[in-house]
Amino acid sequence: LVMVDGFCMDRTEVAKPGTERPWVGLSWQEAQAACEARNARLPTEAEWEKAARGGCETGGDPLICDAPDARLYPWGDQSPNCTLANHSVVGPRGPKRCADGPGPVQGVAAGAGPYGHLQLAGNVWEYVLDAYHPGVYRTDRPENPMGPSTARSRVLRGGAWDTFSTNMRVSNRFNDHLKGSTIGFRCVQSDAKLAVEDIAPVEWHSVPV
Repeated sequence: LVMVDGFCMDRTEVAKPGTERPWVGLSWQEAQAACEARNARLPTEAEWEKAARGGCETGGDPLICDAPDARLYPWGDQSPNCTLANHSVVGPRGPKRCADGPGPVQGVAAGAGPYGHLQLAGNVWEYVLDAYHPGVYRTDRPENPMGPSTARSRVLRGGAWDTFSTNMRVSNRFNDHLKGSTIGFRCVQSDAKLAVEDIAPVEWHSVPV
C-alpha cells in the first residue's frame, strides 16, 4: 500500500503548442522543463498509478482495499478495444492498430480513468518523475515516493498506439532506455514533500556484439 498526498494532474496528455496532438519527441529533461514552466512537474510513478487505478475509496468498501480497487486498466477490467484506447489490438489475423499514430489528447471518453483522466492507457507512453529501478515495488515504500536518487533511465507508463494491451495495464512499468515508441507526458501540481527511495542502484553492463 502506497500513500500519496493530494495532487492535481492534467486530465489529458500535454498537447504540442498550437495542435490537439500529444507533445512528443521531447527528452525527459525537456518534458520536466515544460511542466516547470507552468509551476508544475511530472507526476511521480505513484501519483500516476493512483490516477490510473484509483484509491481504496473507489472499490466496494471505502474503508479497505478490496477486489474492485485492483482494476486492470483505467476503465476497469474489460479487455481493451478501440473504443476504450488507441493501441494495437491482437486478433486472429495478427495485430491491428486502432490508428496510424497518436490521436488527439481529448481521446475517447469511454476509456477514462476513475477520476476522469483520459488516455492513461494507450495513445502515447508517458514520462513520470521517477528514475527507473526494477526493485522499488518489492520494498517498503515511504509516503510520496519518487524512486531512487539516480538512474540511467526514466519510468514510462501507460502504453502507446503501437503497443499491445499488456503494456496498458495500470501495473505495467517500462523505461526509456530503448526509445522505440512514442513518448508524451502530463503534469501535476502538488505541495507534497517527495521522498527518495533508499535502494541500491541498478548495475548496467555492456555486452559485446
